[in-house]
Amino acid sequence: MCDRSADDAFGRLVQRLAAAGRLLIVSHARPDGDTLGSAAALAAAAIAAGKAATVLLPGPLPPQYAMLFAAAPPAGAERFAALADEADVVVIVDTCAAGQLDDVAPALAGRREKTVVVDHHATTDDIADVRWIDTTAAAAGVMTWELIAALGWPVPPAAAEALWVAVATDTGWFRFSNTDGRCLRIAAGLLDAGVSPDELYARLYQSDRPERLRLVTRALQSLTLHAGGRVATMVLRRADFAQTGARADETENIVNEALRMGCVEVAVLLAESPDAAEPAPVRASLRSRGGVDVARLARRFGGGGHARAAGLRREGDIDALAAELVAACAEALGEG
Repeated sequence: MCDRSADDAFGRLVQRLAAAGRLLIVSHARPDGDTLGSAAALAAAAIAAGKAATVLLPGPLPPQYAMLFAAAPPAGAERFAALADEADVVVIVDTCAAGQLDDVAPALAGRREKTVVVDHHATTDDIADVRWIDTTAAAAGVMTWELIAALGWPVPPAAAEALWVAVATDTGWFRFSNTDGRCLRIAAGLLDAGVSPDELYARLYQSDRPERLRLVTRALQSLTLHAGGRVATMVLRRADFAQTGARADETENIVNEALRMGCVEVAVLLAESPDAAEPAPVRASLRSRGGVDVARLARRFGGGGHARAAGLRREGDIDALAAELVAACAEALGEG
């Protein structure tokens, strides 16, 4: 069962979407499979229910997820104001943090009354009139499935595939600790709806470009152990992207490589943005086996996420940030 707040944000959300004729569905920046799958599924279900729906991304669409938008490509951030004014409701999926919306955030401020949020993260800002936050959900895709079911909207094949991508990617293909009976029951329903997990897995994870594998090699070559081997860092600089030909979105999941070592309890991947002007912003991805709440740690640096998977973005020197994160991780592990 979903966790519904005392003021029944879920019920209010259902009423708002049921009454809306036109939806604008917004992902977070640097989108992953969960936010993209949830947005694509909600849009496909809304259209099947006779409504108009558009998905908008604050940043570029990672090519491996383009299959989710075969019917219509998502809009860019430059169209947010016009599309939001046309929409009856703006739905933000998989984040409630203004900092994760990039250029959309300033324009969103004046449209709070028509904005709603579907999110499973603990980090929340006051960006919407209705915020359905359920930190017990394994993925925003779980919440999206439950929302579509409560609305009584159809789940066409495209929506079923998108929901599978959302739930499967955020649970590590059902091997992460957030996997529970709730998400597995949804997975069973999606299988019954005709989803082919093997085909989706191949399209997502067995279609890498050679450039990405070269980037993985660079990351592993930079791997350094700290705090008696309990913390691992990997660093990707602009030169690594330039020399391998890899894209910024191709860093997804590289941080998990360090957790192949049994001694590592916290893994950190730091990557300079290859497309930004100097000094390049640095993105840090953090993963934990459970002994360190990396979401709490990330919040100290202006980021957020889950206890075992979090991230942050900061301007400045990548080596200085790496040293600060290592110190914070070591302190959290009692090594400081």
